[in-house]
Amino acid sequence: MCIEAGLDPKCRSTKPLCPDTFAKVMKTIDTFIFDADGVLWLGESVMPGSPRLIDYLVKHNKQIIVLTNNATKSRAVYAKKLAKLGYNSSKMNKNNLVNPAAVVADTLHRAGLDGKRVYLIGEQGLRDEMDELGIEYFGHGPEKKQDEADGSGAFMYDIKLEENVGAVVVGYEKHFDYVKMMKASNYLREEGVLFVATNEDETCPGPNPEVVIPDAGPIVAAIKCASGRDPLTVGKPCTPAFNYIKRKWNINPSRTMMIGDRTNTDVKFGRDHGMKTLLVLSGCHQIEDIIENQMNERDDMVPDYVAPCLGALVPESNQIYY
Repeated sequence: MCIEAGLDPKCRSTKPLCPDTFAKVMKTIDTFIFDADGVLWLGESVMPGSPRLIDYLVKHNKQIIVLTNNATKSRAVYAKKLAKLGYNSSKMNKNNLVNPAAVVADTLHRAGLDGKRVYLIGEQGLRDEMDELGIEYFGHGPEKKQDEADGSGAFMYDIKLEENVGAVVVGYEKHFDYVKMMKASNYLREEGVLFVATNEDETCPGPNPEVVIPDAGPIVAAIKCASGRDPLTVGKPCTPAFNYIKRKWNINPSRTMMIGDRTNTDVKFGRDHGMKTLLVLSGCHQIEDIIENQMNERDDMVPDYVAPCLGALVPESNQIYY
């Protein structure tokens, strides 16, 4: 794929990368932060060529961090997935992974809940990370079926709420329903109850581009609307994820590159926090999205660089076939 030929003149601030130009840019970067889905893998399949790029960076002593907005699984589970897909397990393990589940747990731990519990809308990843820090939670999983036989909707006026709630955490959950939205909104009536969201991605990538897969964003939006409150969102492009990384690795943003497949999360995250940015076209967003952002003067969503995929950045002499 010839990226240079596909770039519109309006997209003048984004430079296409090939192995030669990437090798030059790489000399100015100490830390590479990678999104996962659409960059390192797609669904349950490895993104062809991506492990080669990781090995190339390891060979050149670069620091590698994986930052995904997916909180459905813990860092330990994602580390196993990376190893299974053929990634370098010495550099791509739990200690090099960040996801909103870990940042949420860290945020709650640092805030101090004083023995109060968390009402949780979220999957196993959030539970695992909160268990690790000893944070008590409830509410996850399917709600008990309400008796709606008479069609009156009377259950809404007699909904059972727990006491001693210190926070409401909202992420993707396949069991999300009206009752969960109602409970979360009512817990958030108390000013002192924290409202924390994993991420606000509208959709997530999947193997079938014709199927829309809603992410946490629509769930968070529903509770924002019903409660009248804005959450502290920890995932990209928001600052809590950056602060977590800065505390843990003490990165220098000016010598760090954020690589992802979405302009509104990955690129914006990098631009907002002083990093170089690279959009790969192997996932959600394409050249047309860069051009649209440029035309709408959304410079915070225009990447410094663009490439077809990670594998396209590896010099031929470093190609190792898996």
